[in-house]
Amino acid sequence: MKKFYLFALAVAGLLFGACTSESVKEVAEPETGYGLIPGESSWLAVGIAMPGDPITRANEDLNDGTADEYAVKSGTLYLFKGANEDAATFFQSFPINTTFENETADEPVGASGIGNITSTSQRIVQEIKNPELGITDKLYAYVILNDEGNATGITATVGSTTGADFKKQQLKAIGIASEAAGYGAMGAKGLVMTSVPIATVAGGETTPADAEILTFTEINKEAIYKTKEEATAATSAVCIYVERAAVKVEVTVADDFAVQLDGDDTPTTIAAEDVKWALGNLNVAYYNTRQIDKTWLPYYNMQAIPSLKYRMVGRTPFFPDTHTPNPAYRTYFGTDINFDGNTGLINAELADAQYTHASKEVVYTYENTFDAESQVYKNTTYVGVKAKINDGDFFTIQGQPNTMLKTNADIVAVVKTRLRDVINQKILAINAAIKASTDPDIPAGSEVTYDVTVTVTEGTFDATTGKLPYTVTLGLANVKVGGADATTAQVTALETLAGANIGEVANPENSELYKYVGGISYYATRIQHFGDVETPWNAPAEAYNHYDLVYPANATQTIDGTATQYGTDRANAWLGRWGVVRNNWYSLTLKKISGIGSPVPEDFSGNETPDDNPPTSYFITAEVHILPWVKRTQEVNF
Repeated sequence: MKKFYLFALAVAGLLFGACTSESVKEVAEPETGYGLIPGESSWLAVGIAMPGDPITRANEDLNDGTADEYAVKSGTLYLFKGANEDAATFFQSFPINTTFENETADEPVGASGIGNITSTSQRIVQEIKNPELGITDKLYAYVILNDEGNATGITATVGSTTGADFKKQQLKAIGIASEAAGYGAMGAKGLVMTSVPIATVAGGETTPADAEILTFTEINKEAIYKTKEEATAATSAVCIYVERAAVKVEVTVADDFAVQLDGDDTPTTIAAEDVKWALGNLNVAYYNTRQIDKTWLPYYNMQAIPSLKYRMVGRTPFFPDTHTPNPAYRTYFGTDINFDGNTGLINAELADAQYTHASKEVVYTYENTFDAESQVYKNTTYVGVKAKINDGDFFTIQGQPNTMLKTNADIVAVVKTRLRDVINQKILAINAAIKASTDPDIPAGSEVTYDVTVTVTEGTFDATTGKLPYTVTLGLANVKVGGADATTAQVTALETLAGANIGEVANPENSELYKYVGGISYYATRIQHFGDVETPWNAPAEAYNHYDLVYPANATQTIDGTATQYGTDRANAWLGRWGVVRNNWYSLTLKKISGIGSPVPEDFSGNETPDDNPPTSYFITAEVHILPWVKRTQEVNF
């Protein structure tokens, strides 16, 4: 005889809730599929958690973030049926409506097999109508949290929307206040969270090439119960793991943040209030689910430490005793919606007005990743920094980017040096012309003395480029004839004799002036994802702006005659070195400025310079940490 069953996803907690598989009710083996009678009722109790595995990466710290960041205010549970998650079709959804209560203290990592529990909820039990299932069909669950009013724009049609299509829909919101801007503060509805892709085989020191990538949660038939009361009381749980759709970026100005230019004996401390920052090169398009390409799993960098060799998957399972499948491991990268062409980025050139964020301020944004052929300035999300490094205006001249010229006299001194040969030639010509003079205003035999002056006259400042046009002119001053001050007629006569050698002089080549209004200098530091730890890199000096030398296709660098193998090819060695990935917290600490930056925010929209090009004449040092949340920290020196 056929039995009636109810299945439970048991909810011991909401976002970081406990999920267990104890005391599973024994039932007779169903004759077909799950043994559910189509159209009859079953009851769901939903447990939702964030993967809580121990730290598995050298540059990673688990961090819950703030209560607001894991708060759940609404949600939707989507149910699918089919032979596998990609082929499964949607059959039902229902809202998650409950009140979530914070625990008084976090449970220690490892306690009861659960790590970093920060929020729990009452059990959520929901009645559903049983679908018609084939003998090989499985039931799957997917969750979107904080999607009140369907701000995310995700839709599903019963019987036709497949799991594969559902996961690749465009997510229209990630829970920030200004979605169109691509960045902003958290919105009132909370950060959007969606089911997380996990791997079934560990990475790290051994290859996860044979792992499956699973995003939907399979609902086991052993978790099916007959009555609502049994489902409510059951301790069986099928946990649905979620991650935040947003990227989190935080910039902190170190207490000893200072500028020390060439020739400075001591550094000059820069106060935190004199530094503002902004995010550039941002996405505004997102997949519903983070997309993991299975072909990436065996990628490794030969120069990484062995325990972090296979970087795409974590090496320690989370909730190892309770998860289905067991074990389950974190995945660490993803294909964003613009991955191949990396089109549609905004804020490539930041406007001055966008530099509004202060030290320790948090900003949320969309993920931005790209293939191994596209790790260049125009594609990579960066932090733009605006720092006041001098009290008042100053100038630099091309060719001396780290020399601060504070007065017109400083500029004149540099220009005179640049024009030394030209000026000397003109002075010789002037001397010769005056010596041979027979002008009646200059009595024969009179001693004539004078100074040749160099005057630099500033033009109209170009606030768009930061350039300050200027003209250089030569003139005569302190003119004396026969020991007496020259008359106006005599000065005119001498200037006529000097001819074309007196007046405007062509500006020296490669000597453009730049003006830093108010002492403000701009910097930019690109955000690393895997960075130097898991995707180490070193380039020869001749690699500047040469992509194939920076990231050689065969992943072999030759420096000073010594060849270093980084991987079998460019993607194996460096895919994911740069970029920002959802549910990662990129924390940058500004440490030091050792050069003068740009007088205006830079435009990177067409800049094909590789992210790892040798350093320019100015740079900022920042320490970067990444937490899961994942938090990644980066120390920056300019």
